[in-house]
Amino acid sequence: MMRNRTSILLALLGTSVLAAPALAQGAAAPAADAAEEAQGLSDIVVTARRRTEPLQATPLAVSALDSRRLEEARVSNITDLTNLTPSITLARNTTNPTSLFPWIRGFGTKSTDPAAEPPIAITIDGIYQAQLVGAFVNLFDVEAIEVLRGPQGTLLGKNAPAGGLSIRTRRPGEEFAAKGQIEYGSFKNLHASGWVDVPLVPGALFGTVSANYQHSNGYQKNIVTGQTLGGINTSSFRAGLLAKLGDSTTWYVTAQYDQDKGEDAGDRNISTTDPLVVPGLTYVVPPSASLTCTNAYSRALCANGTLPNNRRYTTQAVSGPDRDSHNFSVASNLDVDTGPVALALVTGYRQFRELAFSDIDGTQLGIIDSRYDGNYRAFSQEFRVASSDGGGLDMGGRLRWLVGSYYFNYDYDRFNRSTTLGAPSTTYQEGETKSYALFAHAEFDILSNLNLSGGIRQTWDRKTHLSRAQRFFSGIDPEFSQRHAWDNISYDVTLNYNITPNNMIYVRRATGYRGGGFTGVPATALAVSTADPETVGAWEFGSKNDFFNHRLRINLSVFRNKFQDLQRVITVPVDVAPFFVQRLLNVASGITQGAEVELQARPVSGLTLRANLGYLDAKYTQFNANVTGNLANGNADLTFLRFPYTSKWTAQFGATYEADLGSSGKLVFSADYNYRSRYNVTDLNYAFGEQKGFGLLSGTITWRDADDRYSVSVFGRNLTDKFYIDGGDAVGGLTTYVSDGPPREWGVSVGFNF
Repeated sequence: MMRNRTSILLALLGTSVLAAPALAQGAAAPAADAAEEAQGLSDIVVTARRRTEPLQATPLAVSALDSRRLEEARVSNITDLTNLTPSITLARNTTNPTSLFPWIRGFGTKSTDPAAEPPIAITIDGIYQAQLVGAFVNLFDVEAIEVLRGPQGTLLGKNAPAGGLSIRTRRPGEEFAAKGQIEYGSFKNLHASGWVDVPLVPGALFGTVSANYQHSNGYQKNIVTGQTLGGINTSSFRAGLLAKLGDSTTWYVTAQYDQDKGEDAGDRNISTTDPLVVPGLTYVVPPSASLTCTNAYSRALCANGTLPNNRRYTTQAVSGPDRDSHNFSVASNLDVDTGPVALALVTGYRQFRELAFSDIDGTQLGIIDSRYDGNYRAFSQEFRVASSDGGGLDMGGRLRWLVGSYYFNYDYDRFNRSTTLGAPSTTYQEGETKSYALFAHAEFDILSNLNLSGGIRQTWDRKTHLSRAQRFFSGIDPEFSQRHAWDNISYDVTLNYNITPNNMIYVRRATGYRGGGFTGVPATALAVSTADPETVGAWEFGSKNDFFNHRLRINLSVFRNKFQDLQRVITVPVDVAPFFVQRLLNVASGITQGAEVELQARPVSGLTLRANLGYLDAKYTQFNANVTGNLANGNADLTFLRFPYTSKWTAQFGATYEADLGSSGKLVFSADYNYRSRYNVTDLNYAFGEQKGFGLLSGTITWRDADDRYSVSVFGRNLTDKFYIDGGDAVGGLTTYVSDGPPREWGVSVGFNF
């Protein structure tokens, strides 16, 4: 396993050669022409197809958010993107708040076990993020974010069967500049961020340093001690160097360090003496209530009325040690255009150190408390060769192509020292993934307004996994060692036709897959299992349109994704007591289909209107298994279950108006309303996990001086103080909890820019 950081850094510095600016992942989007912006909507440059091109010319379902929009919407972490794009949910795992539950077009997972693969691909400056633990990232000093919907198996690779997120940090400018902002708001939330650009060698070498700090008290109140819990305490630092080595070569290297010393919020325990029933399932043996209310250790909590806890924004959790998790990452993008071809090498290393405590049951007893101690390391390298504009290998500009190779190494080790119904236990797991890929992509202009594009990717995955359950540490069972290899070929084909220079239609066929994995820590040898990859085949029809001299933009996509071999935890019979175990196996298939509309308009100068609408029909087409934890109930048809965190309807509406005050500056009003229809936060659709449809309103009023150097803002989130749950589950029959979404928040901020 890879543990030598020095060798990784030497590799980053010594092997980073070549690539074209047209292929640079972090290529800066050019500033919009001032005259065009005054009259109509500007186009954002995206890199979804590994080259820079206008969003409106890209035949993919892509939502692009530039730095201005991110600042206007006050995006501070990755979950804020849920409110800005259709058919996506990025939920924080409240039982381990450094991790993420991601969903795109109904496909995702609630498991953050490092032995399982992520369901969507998240990249930062072109570097793939290997695991969902540590994926709850702060977004500061970001140039642009692209949300890609639909399989991206050719260019993003594995674990992008429903789409991916591409985050580009801001590259340093060529002149000295600085920007800073400090804000204060509800729950004593203090948030400060800023950056400084310095030209080190005029015309050749430029540097930037940025920092981000946030501290708050949290909004969860402990009704036993009176303390507030869930406070934020994070700090991040980033440094970047951009070298321009002649007219044809650029090299961007960035390093980042993050620290999370926040506290566990504790969940709200809602355990009752009622049985935990999966709605729609027929039971031979009736289900039992959670052990919280039936076990001698904790049943008094339910008998004396302490539980269920129905008081919003409260918990009874004990105050454990704060988190002390650290992230260190380095990314290198070196680009050179040799003339005939362009070469690119993107190299990255990330190490995440996890130290976290979680009181999952949210009571003063140790029904289920966990202390995580993990190390996660990943190294990747991608090399691409592509045609250059006018290089002689592009058929006079009609052909654009690239070929590439990819190497990825990820290893981890993790202890979980937990307390279950008052009894301490320890588990351990470690593993390694090595992945290799070759890929190619090409776009050919059949006619001046008709283009055919396609790509193919061959991937080889090799994985090992070792686990030690409590029975190992008690001297009963041995450790369990597993090894497996998988291969996959993914492809995509797209035909797009430009009806006019501002109106395009396209049809796309694409495949992708999520890698195979293992049960993280099987309790006994009988629970050891291996899950093969999940695969998808998708069709998408889309249209991108600008009307009225770029004053109105309407983008439409209609899609159908067919998933096979979905990984689910089920009950399997065995020959020894208790005569069943739960395993992670490929037992289901499903279809997600729907439509999305993204609209922007600038009816008059200074006013921008925006709206997104998503319709999603996500359903199982085959799912026959036992999920009750009781073998006597047998297998059942489970296709009636709804996918968790999946709303049939999502909608966002917003507006920004900029009033020119002449020499007194500008006054900017911005508001956004985000609605989603009902969803359930549990895999088995338990009644307590049902959330009715609701909407959240946010807004900002900002004054900027005439020179755009100083600003003052007042802002608010969830202005109508809407209550909703954003998480919850019945954990292994032990206890039942929910987590409450944030209530109304307000704040003020002051910024400078020079």
